[in-house]
Amino acid sequence: MWLAGQVFLLCLVSFLAGAGIMFLAVRGRKPEPVPAEPESTPDPDEETEVPEPVVIRASKKSMRYHTPDSPHYDRVSSSLTFISAADAELAGFQAWDADKATARTAGPTT
Repeated sequence: MWLAGQVFLLCLVSFLAGAGIMFLAVRGRKPEPVPAEPESTPDPDEETEVPEPVVIRASKKSMRYHTPDSPHYDRVSSSLTFISAADAELAGFQAWDADKATARTAGPTT
């Protein structure tokens, strides 16, 4: 019986210590403001145009990504896709027309 009393006291002290620490941590916080309702709600009958997401396909073999305007877009496997060209470049891929773009910007050499 003595052991059960000791365990109960230990649990009670631990609970009170945790509750006190939680109270001290939360007491200075202000409640988050509730966002206001929008002024006008869109009419459910009105059609809103949602642009289709552009899927960028990439080839691991050539380390190039292809946008829908690429002539090779349909031939590239869709197993590796990105949401944007920036994501593909961040992963280390180059644009399918990167060589042409650098040749155009470099200009003729004399």
